Amino acid sequence: MPETTHTRPATTGKPLSAARIAVSSMLGTLVEIFDFIVYAFLAALVFGPLFFPAVSPWIGTLAALGTHAVAFGMRPLGALLFGWIGDTRGRRTALLGSMLTMGVSTVAIGLLPTFSSAGLWAPVLLVLFRMLQGLAVGGEWGGAVLVAVEHAPKRRRSLYGSFVQLGTVLGIGLASAVILVVSTAVGMDVFLSWGWRVPFLASALLVVLGLVLRNRLEETPEFVAELAKHEANTGRRPKARTVFRENWRELIAGSLMWSAPCSFLYVLMTGLLAYTKTYVPELSGTDVQIGLLLTSAVLAVLTVVSATYADRWGRRRLVRWSGVLLIVWAFPAFWLIDSGGFGAMLLAMLVGSVCYAAFNGAVPSLMADLFPVASRYTGCGLCIAFGTAVAGGIVPIGALALVGETGGSSVPLSLVLVLCGVMTLAGVAMARDAGNRLAKPSGR
Repeated sequence: MPETTHTRPATTGKPLSAARIAVSSMLGTLVEIFDFIVYAFLAALVFGPLFFPAVSPWIGTLAALGTHAVAFGMRPLGALLFGWIGDTRGRRTALLGSMLTMGVSTVAIGLLPTFSSAGLWAPVLLVLFRMLQGLAVGGEWGGAVLVAVEHAPKRRRSLYGSFVQLGTVLGIGLASAVILVVSTAVGMDVFLSWGWRVPFLASALLVVLGLVLRNRLEETPEFVAELAKHEANTGRRPKARTVFRENWRELIAGSLMWSAPCSFLYVLMTGLLAYTKTYVPELSGTDVQIGLLLTSAVLAVLTVVSATYADRWGRRRLVRWSGVLLIVWAFPAFWLIDSGGFGAMLLAMLVGSVCYAAFNGAVPSLMADLFPVASRYTGCGLCIAFGTAVAGGIVPIGALALVGETGGSSVPLSLVLVLCGVMTLAGVAMARDAGNRLAKPSGR
């Protein structure tokens, strides 16, 4: 099917094709996820002694990860704020706002004084700017997905929507690569002193690039059509009211479906740095970063494969398999990691990545179809915000705390993965009857 192009009055020059819009949306997401994940990695590696030095190393690490988890509490607020903007003023406007908020807060973290020079102000400011990061990323995913999906040809919505998930994967890989390169180049002592600031400050260049790309985006034809019918621009009334009243079942289903991939991302990827640092000393931080980089590369390929077949195999079927695979792999993964071998750890991550990739290819277009156009930005944003707040923030931090209480046992982490896999299966079951929009994959 030939790709269509769309223009908006504010855009000059040649209109962008749907494929170029999807790629642009992917790159914008890459920038925001890079900023968000760099913090998660450094919270596990260095923030404990720098901002919480008056407690034991493990408690300091948990405190640093707690500041990481604070961002998840802000994501629903970000989804509400930027969702309202996106559903009433346009997807492009909301995405520009979220990226600018992320860029300012990330650079500010790179300039923060540590506890040794600023005392309690250091962790207070760290929490404040992390909250702003959470607010920004809460408004990112829903808008990026809609820009890609609502521009896509009917039979390629899953493929184009998966570009946003591809941006997430590449953002994680880039964050791992930058931290690995900087820490190796300057040495760990210098990295702990000031080298950790480099990834945050370097993100300013990525943010400028992202703003340029976002500014070139065109408003989606589905949103423009809603405006023409006077159904989307309904004044300043929050769209959350519509979502909670009329689409509450879809909201619960969508939020639950995010559980399995979020737990994989924040337990078997970013959370692994904190766990191995204390309880698997045979694996260095460098080992884990290399594993993350390789896993991200494999994930990128598998995400495209998954998206290619999502409409053919069924989007809900792929999401269901992601939950089943995580349940099956939860305990074997940590048995391999606990063995202390790099190859075993890498195998644990790579097999687990199949779960995440199956989800990645199917979920963007599936989430978009859960909600009507008029409140779609808010609905999609709230689904990922609620899902990640529980499965990516609260639950993994609680599991890591239990690891300390049990003397280093990985059983709590495996149980978290099982629980989140079950939650994803429950979400798929709810989505089955959520509405006629889910009766068939897009384009069928």
